[in-house]
Amino acid sequence: MTKAVCSLLLLIGRLANRSGTADISDALRNLCLGHANSVPFQRHYLAREICADTFAIVLGEAPQQALITQSCSIAHSISKRRPIRLTPEQVASIDTDPRITDMKRKLRNMPLRSKKRTTASRNLRKAKQRMKNALRMKIREEWKVKQAVDDINRQLRGEGFAPQPVDTPCRPQHPAQKRLVAALTAPAEPTLEGQYRRRNKAIHAIIVYCFVEEGRTQCYTGAVVTKSTRRLEEPVVESPLYAVVLSVFVSNEKERTRRCFLCVGKALSSSPDDSTVPILINEFYTSSDLIKHFRRKHLSNLQSGDNIYCRVCDIPLDHKMHLQSHAHRVHGIPSVEIPH
Repeated sequence: MTKAVCSLLLLIGRLANRSGTADISDALRNLCLGHANSVPFQRHYLAREICADTFAIVLGEAPQQALITQSCSIAHSISKRRPIRLTPEQVASIDTDPRITDMKRKLRNMPLRSKKRTTASRNLRKAKQRMKNALRMKIREEWKVKQAVDDINRQLRGEGFAPQPVDTPCRPQHPAQKRLVAALTAPAEPTLEGQYRRRNKAIHAIIVYCFVEEGRTQCYTGAVVTKSTRRLEEPVVESPLYAVVLSVFVSNEKERTRRCFLCVGKALSSSPDDSTVPILINEFYTSSDLIKHFRRKHLSNLQSGDNIYCRVCDIPLDHKMHLQSHAHRVHGIPSVEIPH
């Protein structure tokens, strides 16, 4: 039997294993594979992972099969070859669609600042977003159909899997985060004792990661260099954080900043090679985003009796109101609600 036939039979066996009896019967599966009974399929083709919601079946509840299927395909969902976003050429193709072109033409003929033009502009944005989502889903579905056949053909030619893209929008992982990802994505062990060790390692990794303070969430839109990242790469006097520290001070209470002085103070006490330093000293898009971050990240987590210290100014703060007053007067971050 040739390698191509073996690969195709293996692919058919895996598809039959996941499809269930609703799509293909045991007799039809054995006919496709050329087996007299189901014993060869159980020995050589049947996967050793249980892709069924056994817990719900035991309790007599409705199985959450979609959740179980997604949980059993972690390697597929995190594959870097899987298309995540549209390319600039694919996004530009949306603008040339006849429906979008017709909506743009009608929009140009409407009076400026009219309610009808505002509604038409909103409908245009929604239509473009719907078309982008539909195109993204279509590309993903086509990739899922073609990538399996492409992988088999590459292996038959001796080329192996397709190379993964080098560029990634993810920031570097911490040691605790690497340990967590490695423990949660570890392959299943063939013995019960090995499964217990795998479970214990995952539990310990989760416990260790609970004490890690994560940086603020950012939206990465590819390899676009923003104004703030270019500013950090410029040579500065005295130290790399010198210009960053100066940017968190204001000359009057009406001036606003776009960097959190508490996060910058934490960056000052971190080691220079810490991967969280660029995240801590990065600028927010607007001063309003900084105010929201200051309330949500710092003020809401303060407990009575906590020691408050401004590392940038090197002074202790007595209580929460003292912190809010200091943030407004010295660092341009108003956080006290003004009564109407």
